[in-house]
Amino acid sequence: MNKSYLKISFVSVLLFCAGCTRPPIYSTEYNLDFEYAKNDSVPTQWIFRNSSATGYVLSLDKQVKQHGEASLRARWQEGPTMTVWGGFQNILPGELVAGKELEISGWVKTKDSVNVCAGYGIFPYNPEKYDPDLFGRIDTVGGVRGMSEWTRHTVRQTIDKDVPYVLIAGFVTGKGTAWFDNIELRIDGVRYEDKAIPAPKTELSDREKKELRRYVYPLRTCEPDGGDTQDLDILRQLVGECRAVGLGENTHGTSEVFKMKDRIIRYLAENCGFDIFALEANMPECYQLNNYTVGGIDNPIRLLIGIYMWPWRTHEMLNMIEWMKAFNASEPRITFTGVDMQNYNGPILRLQPIFEKNPSDKNLVEKIKDKLHRIYPRPFQIDGELAEDIDSDLEELKTRIEAKNRPPMQRAWALQNIELLHQFLSQKKDPDWRDRGMAENLLWILRNNPGSKAVVWAHNAHINCLKQVAILQRSMGGFLKKSIGDDYRTFGFVGYEGSYTAWKNGLRSFELPKAHPGTLEYVLGQLDEPLFILDLKKMREEDSSCLQWLGNLEFREVGATPEIFYNTQISDMFDFHPKYLGIAHDTIIQKEEPENLCESRDNANSKTTAMKKLQLKKKRSPILPIKRQRW
Repeated sequence: MNKSYLKISFVSVLLFCAGCTRPPIYSTEYNLDFEYAKNDSVPTQWIFRNSSATGYVLSLDKQVKQHGEASLRARWQEGPTMTVWGGFQNILPGELVAGKELEISGWVKTKDSVNVCAGYGIFPYNPEKYDPDLFGRIDTVGGVRGMSEWTRHTVRQTIDKDVPYVLIAGFVTGKGTAWFDNIELRIDGVRYEDKAIPAPKTELSDREKKELRRYVYPLRTCEPDGGDTQDLDILRQLVGECRAVGLGENTHGTSEVFKMKDRIIRYLAENCGFDIFALEANMPECYQLNNYTVGGIDNPIRLLIGIYMWPWRTHEMLNMIEWMKAFNASEPRITFTGVDMQNYNGPILRLQPIFEKNPSDKNLVEKIKDKLHRIYPRPFQIDGELAEDIDSDLEELKTRIEAKNRPPMQRAWALQNIELLHQFLSQKKDPDWRDRGMAENLLWILRNNPGSKAVVWAHNAHINCLKQVAILQRSMGGFLKKSIGDDYRTFGFVGYEGSYTAWKNGLRSFELPKAHPGTLEYVLGQLDEPLFILDLKKMREEDSSCLQWLGNLEFREVGATPEIFYNTQISDMFDFHPKYLGIAHDTIIQKEEPENLCESRDNANSKTTAMKKLQLKKKRSPILPIKRQRW
């Protein structure tokens, strides 16, 4: 396993320029001319569509430009993609343009390969009235086609008075290269002056370091089997009597983060009464793992592979599962479950046995299953009409469940599996479908387990408390915070440099770029503390002077694909933030690997005696009956 050295933190901080009467210009409010960039490559302020999903890589180009020092280039890169177009966008507040005529005008240059079309668009956006075809109408706004030199493309639209947001966007379709430059906005014919933004905080003074350290709790290690846990005693104070704790991650493939979360979970379970573990993964499939952790005889590697998602198919996760099994040896003390609904197979498979005795019910379930198999005419593009048809069938199935005298536990789980399918189908009409659904599922778990406490394991982007994130989607944490308030606490994770695992034309290792000036990670690195928790909640309660630094720093968020820095509202996103010094990618369990892979990998945690004994067991052993399960 490749190791590198990096800085990480449990923190929630961002910083402004201080001590300057005339601070240097970092960017402008919307960076309409693409002159300001991150790491001299990616223009600031803009939100870019994921290159792994679109096939288009967007970057600064200082050679080809219409105005100033640089343009934005969108270049097609062959590979499997989810959509047929690439683009970028900025967000205008509704109060700026509501009831007015908005014009976006900018220069475009194209190099044709296969039917290239590029240009600009205006998209009014209301998250409460989501239009599933919001970006699907890009061809209607025209654009520059084929092979062209610099050409101006202009779009105008009168904005309704009740629109909360307006997206201004650039787009490219087909396969080729397009350049964008020198955008102008006009509101009722008057040119909008793009306001300058001062540079963010880079270097901390001694006074600022001292103030920040008031909220820092050093940690000894991230190793879950690291012995003494006295450094974690602060968790009792931080989580208090809350019912749910969100543990984030800045990447889906960082060994140290996974280990630290494992360590925290063990402490919360052993010392603070947390008895439910909820993973960002499909609920039914995760529940098979629960059967194993409460005493079932099965192969946990097979079960991890069975939850479909590669981030959890790791030796770090396997080590935690083996601890859970040992922890539950005498009696069930912690439940393993999921909160996600990205796959329909699990729910429909668990509904089938319930209805197999009645031919009419069985036929209805089979009809739903057949339609679900046809739901994606293209990858990640759900058939809306078919989804509505299935929703109606599910309501009929729900009526049949409620009309019959079934055992309470069976009835509850049948209704929940139907709800999981409804959530899955809602992706066509609800941009928040995953995060809303994950929040609803966790709340369902808590309602059915009064007195229990849950730890939620998911990405930073899901567990954070913001009501609205930068891409106008709402987070699971935002929904939970609205529902249960201070009963939900969050830990976001950050890291300085190192390596991580992500997906880009296959699963592989990537180097995490070293944090640069103007980022949260760079500023926190100046505390010379390799591993710590930063108490953002206390900073807010005491109105710390550190809060004035927040809001203009970038924060690293790498998801399943290697996209890097984003502007965030870090002080509002999390309650606490763990920070690390070194990051390495976690070790992945691949489907094609033999069952004794744990003895061949270089992760020490995978070589325990318990794991070796597991390889002697039958691949498919019976699971425990339902009576051993908590719910």
